[in-house]
Amino acid sequence: MLLLVTAVGVQAATPMTDAEFQQFLGAATAELRQKQETLDTDYGLGDAATWGFDQASEKLQFFDEQKRMVVEADVIDAGSFSPKSNSWKWAWANESVLPPLRRKAERLKELQGITGMELFGNPLAFEIDDESMAWELTAMAAKHLGALGCYRAPSKGDSPMIFLLIMKIRKIEH
Repeated sequence: MLLLVTAVGVQAATPMTDAEFQQFLGAATAELRQKQETLDTDYGLGDAATWGFDQASEKLQFFDEQKRMVVEADVIDAGSFSPKSNSWKWAWANESVLPPLRRKAERLKELQGITGMELFGNPLAFEIDDESMAWELTAMAAKHLGALGCYRAPSKGDSPMIFLLIMKIRKIEH
């Protein structure tokens, strides 16, 4: 977990010490792991045959083999990880994300003031070591926004992986 602090650096006048940041990061990642287990157990997201994300409605949907929707979630796009360039881009700064979703993600910039780390306010894609660091950034975003968990949208090849924070979720009964 020290990886994120080492790779990105901390401002000189940071509201959090390195130790406090590591504690925050550790708590956020442990919390997200537990939330992911709960989502899997209670909603079986990994068992869905297909999924879809509609930016306009801000809905993430999961479908069974008969193409019936079985789960629907309200989401906030946290950001995306590009395995091709090993980089992260916040959704609030990504022009390919619709404006209403970008506005919802803007609260993630608050983490810069809380942690003292400039990367939370960086509008440009920035290099990170690997996908595990993308999960760390997502964990801190989920903790800050009170998300129920995250869905990492599958991608093909070197396409960016989108990290969607699940804010509300419901099963669809048939």
